[in-house]
Amino acid sequence: MRANEILDGLSCLSLRTLSLAFRRPSELRSYISTCLRKYDEAVGNGLPCRSPLTPAEDLTITIPAHHSGGGMSFNELVILARVTKALRPGTVFEMGTYNGLGTAIFILNSDPSARVVTLDLPPDAEDCQAHIPGDRDLVASRHLASVPRALGLHEYSQLLCDSMSFDPSPYLDSVDLGLVDAAHDVAHVQNDTVKMARMMRSSGIVFWHDYGGKGKLRPLASYLEGLATRCPLYRIADTSLAWAPALELKKTVG
Repeated sequence: MRANEILDGLSCLSLRTLSLAFRRPSELRSYISTCLRKYDEAVGNGLPCRSPLTPAEDLTITIPAHHSGGGMSFNELVILARVTKALRPGTVFEMGTYNGLGTAIFILNSDPSARVVTLDLPPDAEDCQAHIPGDRDLVASRHLASVPRALGLHEYSQLLCDSMSFDPSPYLDSVDLGLVDAAHDVAHVQNDTVKMARMMRSSGIVFWHDYGGKGKLRPLASYLEGLATRCPLYRIADTSLAWAPALELKKTVG
């Protein structure tokens, strides 16, 4: 365990934390990370809170009942579904398919004519795992695009490669809604953000998942908070979603 993770744990020390450490030690890191994210949000640390849009009162969304895990909370799924339905994107691009829950959200709440593209490592990605050790467990535990398959959803394109080697050229200035939810090390987050910015239309919106966490998620938060000194970036309250208007992001890094 790294020194900063130990310090994070000590800052949340309580009888409840100690009880969890003994009863369910596998849940301890997630619990501490959630506590610290809520604390930062409550005291105003990190990115400011702001909603990306205000949906119409009669807007209806679709959330799949099938949920095989993957880290997205119900609140986060609702937000992505509402933004997709209200924005009516012509093209959605997702970096980090995992089990495909986000992919399903985009398909179910987009117009039938929309193009949904999602990128993840190939199923036999042992070589890739060596380059992203912080996400090795996630890569090993995923069931690639299992949610869309279970729901019978086929209206999307699956790209299989490490995002570091991905060529965004075919998608330049064509994406209306982007989600960065792949590897969490600084090199990948920066790479994915720059490539996503290049692919975005100026009128679009970019989301990042897992903002505000500690431990292995800390590099992502540090990168976004550094980027926020040059570009408007916001967090969404009670979630680990961050977002930016594509126009400003393209001016800064695209």
